[in-house]
Amino acid sequence: MEQAQLIKKLRTERGYTQKQLCEGISSRTTLSSFENRGTELSSGILLQYLDRMNLRVEEYQLLLENQEISPKRRLAAQFVKEYYAGHFTTELKSEIWQNYLTAHDFYYYILWFETETILAYKNNQFDPQKYQKEINKICDYLFKVEVWQHFEMTTFMNLMFAFSDDMILALFESSKETMAENATNPYYTSLTTSFFINGIILGFQRKNDQILTQFLTGLTTVAKKPKYMYAKMMALYFEKLLQARDASDPASVDFTDFYHALALFGMIEKAQELQEFYTEIVENN
Repeated sequence: MEQAQLIKKLRTERGYTQKQLCEGISSRTTLSSFENRGTELSSGILLQYLDRMNLRVEEYQLLLENQEISPKRRLAAQFVKEYYAGHFTTELKSEIWQNYLTAHDFYYYILWFETETILAYKNNQFDPQKYQKEINKICDYLFKVEVWQHFEMTTFMNLMFAFSDDMILALFESSKETMAENATNPYYTSLTTSFFINGIILGFQRKNDQILTQFLTGLTTVAKKPKYMYAKMMALYFEKLLQARDASDPASVDFTDFYHALALFGMIEKAQELQEFYTEIVENN
């Protein structure tokens, strides 16, 4: 479904005539031409239409994405499918790279880089020196963007494994203000929670307490909101894990109630995953 069709559908479902929706915003001809012939519509007018229909921009975007499969969404879906299959095909890599060369869209560059590296990292075969040029290019992009949004946060989160400790700390510092704002923004809650968790895990694995502390502080900020229960539970787990790692007797730090709580919420697989991570960090340390 195209934007024009979606706007018409949303308008009619909410009982607005073209005249009612346009009043004080644009001429009726502007809306009619947009709905019927797909003529250009300014973003300012579109935002006012959405506001009148009591729709948030992010809701409209989700509705639009659910109605049509863009090349990015199609390739991203194929990426996920092949990732879980454990192999990226030459065809997928080639198509992503050609899209980057044609559109000069950095999204495709990031997706291509992930096809080159993410499975190697998963299988403990990733060599950052082999991709230093590409890593530098990605870091340069992230440093140039002052206000990080979904794409930048996702890029940093997914590719953190490729960056040096110093680079992670420098990028985190450069985006700290945006991170602080997004940490309590409901639209970003799920993303920021995952973002901070990834950083904490990497901090534990690399035995870098500075990285660990920075990201744990961020997760704790998200967890302060009572309704963000998952962030609160994970912050509690990582705090206890840090205590166990540094304790002379790790067994003195009891996780029993925590694992029972996860089981109560039906998160059996998550409990098992966290127990395995405990073994990696504490018992095999």
